[in-house]
Amino acid sequence: MALKTVLETLDGLDEAIQPLYVEADGKYVLDVEGVDDHPEVASLRNAYARTKEGREKALQDAAALRAKIAELEKGAPDAAAARAKLTALEERLAEAEAKAGEWQTKYVGVTRDQSLASALTQAGITEPAFVKAATAMLSGQVRLAEDGSAYVETAMGPKMLSDFVKTWAGGEGAAFVSKPQGGGARSSEGGSKATPKGNLVGSREDRLAAIKNRFPELE
Repeated sequence: MALKTVLETLDGLDEAIQPLYVEADGKYVLDVEGVDDHPEVASLRNAYARTKEGREKALQDAAALRAKIAELEKGAPDAAAARAKLTALEERLAEAEAKAGEWQTKYVGVTRDQSLASALTQAGITEPAFVKAATAMLSGQVRLAEDGSAYVETAMGPKMLSDFVKTWAGGEGAAFVSKPQGGGARSSEGGSKATPKGNLVGSREDRLAAIKNRFPELE
């Protein structure tokens, strides 16, 4: 039986399979390694590669035709016809470049988002509101290498995304890490009912309030 990548709920799912999913953004995502090998990502990467090859072929053809025109313009009568062919070829090249850019944008977006979601989960950030906030803060820093691996440029040079997020979650992003559940967790029942003003090092409610104040668009 094939496993779905994203589920709305784990209700009715075999208990032996449920641990394979992690909660992210209000849904349950199959926790897998090797995001770059995912069929959707691989399909986008392959389509981009094919388009890139077509663009390079068009560039080579254009260069060869320009050389031919240079010879024809020395006095041969076919210069005008050759120039018309060059114009048509340049139009094809422009179309190929536009298509390549479109595929690259899709490939980068999917790969970046999946890599970041996986890194956040591995770092213990699973609360949907915290995942949204962390994604809003970090996604703009994520870059993709030629081999599709995700990294972040730091003052010390490039750093793999998983390592960067792990370090971030242990420092600046510590408040986003989900607190342990169980008897030791502080209950929000009883006591003062005052609305929290927001505190990134306080209770879950305090941290949620602080994040909502900072990122109102994530509501």
